[in-house]
Order: sequence, then structure tokens, then C-alpha cells
Amino acid sequence: MSSSTTPQAGSSTKRSTSGTRRPISRPTTPLRPSSRSSLRESGKASLGGASDAPIEAFEPAFAELSDSMADLEANFMHLQLMHESLARFSENFASFLYGLNMNAFCVDFPEAPIPDSFRRAREQEEQHGRPRIVNSDFTC
Repeated sequence: MSSSTTPQAGSSTKRSTSGTRRPISRPTTPLRPSSRSSLRESGKASLGGASDAPIEAFEPAFAELSDSMADLEANFMHLQLMHESLARFSENFASFLYGLNMNAFCVDFPEAPIPDSFRRAREQEEQHGRPRIVNSDFTC
């Protein structure tokens, strides 16, 4: 029995060792070292070979990128303030409209005209011979 147990233990050890060599999540792209010759060539081409470090050739571009990112951040801050102001206005205006709607349900307007009032006014105008003014919204 011990001889049958030993190969299984050995095979399981091989599996566990091979499992530890492989990482669980592998990057999709291999990591490659940066090419030093390309940095040297770009440094020589842009500054005529006078720079001490080739990476200094990228300094103006990174400075411009940094300034642009600062401008972008400022613009987004202004946009955020505008969004907050509009959201606050919308909430307040919605509350105002809701208050008007509730007021219409709760308050009775006894002096408000009804359709019969408009009909009587039209009949009175016709009896007195006044010219009628026709508007696109209603007839006076």
C-alpha cells in the first residue's frame, strides 16, 4: 500500500510545483525593457546631441502636457460647479411647481371664470353691437 501511495504523492507534488511556477493572472502583453538607443536617437535629433540625458528631450512636451492637464482640471471644476448650480435650481423650481399644484388642489377660486361666463360675455357683446376681437388663444 505504501508503494501505491508514494507515486500519487510524487505526482501531486509535481502538479503543485508546476502550479506555483505559473502565475494565476498573467499579463496579456509581455513587459519589455525600454530601448535605450531610441532615447539616444530622439535626444540627438531634437537637441543636436548637446543634452546630458536623452530623456530631457521630452521635458517641453511633458511641461505642455502638465499645463494642459491643469487647464482640464480647472475646466472640470467649473463644470462641476455649474452642474451643482443647475441641480440646485432644478430642485428648487420643482418644489415651487409642486407647491403651485398643491395650492390649486387646496384653494378654491370662487371668482374664477367658468365656461358659462365666457358664453355670457360673448352674448352681451353681440347684443350691444361691439366688434369682436379674435385672438388665437381665445375669443373676446
